[in-house]
Amino acid sequence: MAALFTIGWGLVGAAPAVAAESQTPFCGLMTGTPVLNCTYTEALQGQVTVNLFNVNPCSGVVGTATMVTNSIVHVNVNGAGDVWITETATSHFTFVPNSPGPPSYHGEFTFWFGESLNNQNTVVTDIGNIVLNGSDGSQITFHVVLHFSISASGIVNKFQIVSATCP
Repeated sequence: MAALFTIGWGLVGAAPAVAAESQTPFCGLMTGTPVLNCTYTEALQGQVTVNLFNVNPCSGVVGTATMVTNSIVHVNVNGAGDVWITETATSHFTFVPNSPGPPSYHGEFTFWFGESLNNQNTVVTDIGNIVLNGSDGSQITFHVVLHFSISASGIVNKFQIVSATCP
């Protein structure tokens, strides 16, 4: 499932829209040296043929998957080095089988990712929802919630909720 959440970061061609507050990508977090008092925003968009989803998970039918994605990432680092990161991504998705007969599917992916951390706490949450409509009237749905946190006293709380429906 982690691969699902890399869509907005790795597969989409970037068209940056940098916030006026910072020209430092991701407030330096990717280099390990955060820029304090930094806000960074980047918009990502584009169309990709996706090899990750080239098999219908319900039927095993092989095909070609295409996504058109719009995503926005916000990063904030305050003067104490506390960090907040969010990403919201929406994709229009199309799956066309390689052979005639099985249904094709089209629909929407929506994902949200959030992380906040400081010197005492960490919270990471991913939420995703997929609804695909088949050319035969069928529907595939997938919903996921992933959560991980560590409290100031070191208590770890983690859970995942996953549901899926297949025709």
